[in-house]
Amino acid sequence: MTSTPAAEPVEAVNSDDELLFFRRKHKQAKDLVAGLNLTAMMDIMTILLVYLIKVYAEAPESITLNDDLRPPSSTAPENLVPSVSILISKSSVLVDSKLTLRLKPGGEIDAEDPSNAYAPLSKALAGRVEAIKYIADNGGSPFDGNLMIIADQDTPYDLISNVLYHAGKAQFTTYRLVVQKGGGSNP
Repeated sequence: MTSTPAAEPVEAVNSDDELLFFRRKHKQAKDLVAGLNLTAMMDIMTILLVYLIKVYAEAPESITLNDDLRPPSSTAPENLVPSVSILISKSSVLVDSKLTLRLKPGGEIDAEDPSNAYAPLSKALAGRVEAIKYIADNGGSPFDGNLMIIADQDTPYDLISNVLYHAGKAQFTTYRLVVQKGGGSNP
């Protein structure tokens, strides 16, 4: 007697729906890749997005120097830490590159009401603190109170001290003053 290989058991097919299901089931078993898994692709894209945001958020800002902004020179080593920046030029005060105050020649604030001249600065700094704390509450870096001051070398001390006072009221506790590399020679 010759033996024949055992055939696979055939399922009983009773209706057209069961026949289509049977064909679909056996057809997919032959294909190794049925399609892209959308969930896995979204996970990969989310991880890449978070990585890029983290990398670019920690990169120090590039500061464009012009006639309106010349920081003083120093021989200190370069050590920029990512933080909220206040740029004080001869004509304006900017918080994270957004215009906050306009200045008259000589460093006086151009405001209609001198008693509330620094109100826009206080509001902008408080807004940045709230935004950073919101990001921290949703898994970002915690608020560390770091502030970077970039001021023109001819900025009056009075203006810088008032900016620091309002920054302190907005919970910024650590200040860094940006200077030019060069060691005392002014161009």
